[in-house]
Amino acid sequence: MSGETVVYKNDMNLVPLRKFNNTEVNLFFTLCNKLKDKGNLTVNVPFEELKELSNYYSHDKKLFIQDLEKFYDKVFSLTYREETENVIRKFILFTKVEIYKDKEYVAIGVNPDLEHIINSLTSNFTKFELREMTHLKSTYSKHMFRILKQYKHTGYVKIKIDDFRERLDIPNSYRMTNINQKVLAPIIKELGFIFNNLNINKIKAKKGRKIEWLEFTFDAEKRIHSKRQPQMTNIGKSRQYISREKTPKWLEERTYEKQTQNEYDPQLEKEREAFLK
Repeated sequence: MSGETVVYKNDMNLVPLRKFNNTEVNLFFTLCNKLKDKGNLTVNVPFEELKELSNYYSHDKKLFIQDLEKFYDKVFSLTYREETENVIRKFILFTKVEIYKDKEYVAIGVNPDLEHIINSLTSNFTKFELREMTHLKSTYSKHMFRILKQYKHTGYVKIKIDDFRERLDIPNSYRMTNINQKVLAPIIKELGFIFNNLNINKIKAKKGRKIEWLEFTFDAEKRIHSKRQPQMTNIGKSRQYISREKTPKWLEERTYEKQTQNEYDPQLEKEREAFLK
C-alpha cells in the first residue's frame, strides 16, 4: 500500500511519545493515518493491513497481539494539553481500543474532544508519507522526521537543547557526547537522504561552553498550491520551537549542490563524520 499519508495538527508534535519503541511509534502513526478524516467514528483495521502499513515483520500472531497490548497501554498514558488564558485542559487522544483475536482486527476510536487534531485540516498541519517514517530504524530519527516535516517549507528549525531532549525522550543520563553518537548520528545518517543538505549546528551559550541550541537546516520544499495547503504561522511564542515565517537570509543565500535522495556524496559523508566527532 503506497501513498499512505499521515496528517495531523502541528500541536501534536509537542506531545512526546515517551518510552515508545520503534514498533510502537510505527503503530501510533499508522492508526493516526487510518483515523484521518473519519470524525469520531470507530475504525476497524485488519491485523494484516496494520502490519503492512506499520512495517511489522513478525508472522507470530501471539507476539503481535502482545505488542499491540503493550502499545495501547502506552497510548493511554499520552495526554494532549491545551491552554487558554483561563483554562488548562488535558485529554487522551484515543478513547476506545479493542483487539479481536479471533477475527484478527483492531477497533479504535478518537476522543471526540480531539477529533480536530486529525480531521478536516486546512492549515497549520504536519503531513508526511507513512512509509518514509516507518522505514526509519532509529526512534530518534522518527521523532525528528515529523518535526522537520512541520518546517519543510522553510528548511529551518531552531530548538533549545532541553526541549530537544524532552521531545525526543532522550534519557537524562545522556551527556552531549552520548547525544552526538546515539541521537544526532542516526538523525544525520537516516534523514540526510530525505531532507537534502541536512545540517545540524550546535550553538553554545553566551557564557560557558555548554550547548544551548540546536539549529537544523535543509533544502526547503517548494509549496504546492491546493485547497489543503497549510499556511505558515508564527508559533514562536511556544517555548518548544522557534518557527521562522521566512527562511533566514543567510540560509537563503547559500548555494547548494543538489542531490537526489539516494545519492552518496563522499565529501558530505566526511563533513557528517567530522560533525559527530
